[in-house]
Amino acid sequence: MRRALLALVVLSLALPARAGAHVVVLPAKPQLDDEQEFVVRVPDEENQPTTAVRVVFPAGVNVSQFAPMPGWSRKVLLTRDKRPRGVVWSGGSIAPGDYDDFRFLATPRKAGTVVWKTFQRYRSGAVKPWTGPPEKPGVEAPETGLTEEGPAPATEVTAVPDVASASTNAREVDSSSAGIWLGLIAIVIALGSALAVGFLWSTRPARLPPDEADELD
Repeated sequence: MRRALLALVVLSLALPARAGAHVVVLPAKPQLDDEQEFVVRVPDEENQPTTAVRVVFPAGVNVSQFAPMPGWSRKVLLTRDKRPRGVVWSGGSIAPGDYDDFRFLATPRKAGTVVWKTFQRYRSGAVKPWTGPPEKPGVEAPETGLTEEGPAPATEVTAVPDVASASTNAREVDSSSAGIWLGLIAIVIALGSALAVGFLWSTRPARLPPDEADELD
């Protein structure tokens, strides 16, 4: 019995770890209307290398620039009005048990959940579609077969502003306003003092000249 249990443990350790090895897009919570770097992280969970990756850009996300990927060629898929709608990286290789990061700049234009449908091609020609319902937070989607649909990577675009920066800007504005008001008050006080001194000087009684000596005496 002990030998059987030991054999099961050894077998489980020898098998490749597949759980959680899904395509993901980072950051998980990008900012609305802010150009930022996105990363499509593609792991290889099969016993053959990955040779191509295709990503379909979600509506409401404007992709602008791509980072160079040594060893990979890139083909940008365009809409009729010449806007990027997707990209294909090919010619490179992701070895079994490894992963690679594909980077680009983009600006989300609408808040909420956006889905990045991804297709992963292996050396045998088999294609894994990462196009199924995204994983829910804290819930791991079950593993699927080589060519069966897996969970699509998704991101949650948030419209929450940078609270720290907003507070800092507000403090700077308050300080600037306070300085302006203090300067105005000082000017008013100085003008009031000058007017008061001028008024007092103008109302001061004139000193009469001394009486002259009586020359008839």
